[in-house]
Amino acid sequence: MLEQRMMVTGAGGFLGGHICRHFGRLGYPIAAVGRFSTDPELIRDYRNLWKIYGLTLPDKAFITAVREFRPTVLIHCAGTSSVVDSVSEPYTDFQRTVDVCAFTLETVRREVPDCRFILLSSAAVYGNPTQLPVREHSPVEPVSPYGYHKRMCETLVDEYRTLHCISAVVLRIFSAYGERLRRQVVFDLCRKFNNPGSDVVEVYGTGQESRDFIHATDVAQAISCIVLGNATGYFNLGSGKQTTIANLVNQIKKSMNSDKDIHFTGQIRPGDPLCWEADINQLKSLGFSPSITLDAGIKKYCDWFKLDYF
Repeated sequence: MLEQRMMVTGAGGFLGGHICRHFGRLGYPIAAVGRFSTDPELIRDYRNLWKIYGLTLPDKAFITAVREFRPTVLIHCAGTSSVVDSVSEPYTDFQRTVDVCAFTLETVRREVPDCRFILLSSAAVYGNPTQLPVREHSPVEPVSPYGYHKRMCETLVDEYRTLHCISAVVLRIFSAYGERLRRQVVFDLCRKFNNPGSDVVEVYGTGQESRDFIHATDVAQAISCIVLGNATGYFNLGSGKQTTIANLVNQIKKSMNSDKDIHFTGQIRPGDPLCWEADINQLKSLGFSPSITLDAGIKKYCDWFKLDYF
């Protein structure tokens, strides 16, 4: 059997970095593609690193990288990660997500057509589901440019799988968090609780909105199950449990040792869904089971934030 060779796009980002570290620890050769510094500390942190390609997709240098490394699995983490930014700059979000995905898929088709392609998509494609838990066959009705653009990427994957015989997987990730995350709700709340200039933490919504949080370590482990199971198709990736934002805020407040008051604005930001909970039975059939509870994951994240962020 041909040795698996992992190429990760977006490797300088939050999930891409966790995935590189995970597969590197397992002994797979890793080619890391992304926007990041190639300082010695970073290189030491990536085990079994074949090479770092510091570039921003789409870039013709990526074609050369694929020719050199000849990946057997390409995990596509590159793209945007902010619903708020997508609302304010939808065309920029399209370029950085859809254009990049199309370029990457076409490079795979031309250079390594036997390579498996794994797209990290988002639960944002579901919008506001009418029934929980959300299953892979649930209606796809995005409520943000970010969600629409992720869905466009999924359609591109369907095209290349159907018309060009590319073996592909789409992972619809719910609310991923973990150490080194420097945006989105968990990070924003930690910053607010840590801010000495305010005695009140203001949070959008009523607190009864919910998300399905999944730690980055479990995201990487789920991808391992996909690779080892030689799976194709669509998979939800979450914990399978919904958590209200009020519950999350209180957990972070406790882990940050804060006595600040909490104020919910009652306003929902444009593009934000109301409630999410994933049905992960398809992933479970491949042997996946989340290993990090939200309590443990939030404590671990807050410890990182207090020690390493500043």
